[in-house]
Amino acid sequence: MGNHIHLLIQENDEPIGDSMKRIASSYVYYYNHKYDRIGHLFQERFKSQPVESWDYFLTLLRYIHQNPMKPHLVADLKDYPWSSWREYLGISQPPFTSIQTVLRRIDISELTALIEKPMDEEEEDGLLDAYVQPKAMSYNNEQVWDMIEYYCGANTPSQFQALSRPQQKHVLYCVHEEGVGPRTLSRLTGVPYSIVQRATSAANERLLQSSVIVSEPTPEDDLFLTCCDEGTFDKYPEY
Repeated sequence: MGNHIHLLIQENDEPIGDSMKRIASSYVYYYNHKYDRIGHLFQERFKSQPVESWDYFLTLLRYIHQNPMKPHLVADLKDYPWSSWREYLGISQPPFTSIQTVLRRIDISELTALIEKPMDEEEEDGLLDAYVQPKAMSYNNEQVWDMIEYYCGANTPSQFQALSRPQQKHVLYCVHEEGVGPRTLSRLTGVPYSIVQRATSAANERLLQSSVIVSEPTPEDDLFLTCCDEGTFDKYPEY
């Protein structure tokens, strides 16, 4: 878990995207100032999955709290300092974790037994499948443009079309991962549907692994973007 974190967040009046942007921007500024560095810190925008039932909530709670055990970071969950499980056990005080939201619905002894019970392979596969598979979501045009702007700063078709082709395709892929369909992306951006369809294909995920920075963040706004190296697309002209 040296390169990611898991957060289970309740969305209220502020959209989850705005909340994550504030958290990430603050952390980037803090980290860069502390270690006297500049530039991006996170590779790309966060990924999220809606929690639509209590059973699914508990499954996620188990997965998140058991996560440090997978790479053998600790022998006992209560010894992992960056987990809210210590707050549930009363070992540390919750600075911002709302543990009572959970404890009002389930007793701590029952929750402890649940957390300490290892998840079976089927349970984990179900979580991962829901996380990695793009899910069709209902977004209005403004919300889709908010996502596009997050990745590249463009908020009109002309601005988006002014981007390089690799930038366009990376953004299309990432926004599609949020649950926006290819036809919607084509209609809003003006990019031909055939190009959008190729860019959003899961088979192209491997192309995103070789990345260069094409947009640097500022302390106030960490809207950074990773994109395939230009040479990669010379090898895959149909991408």
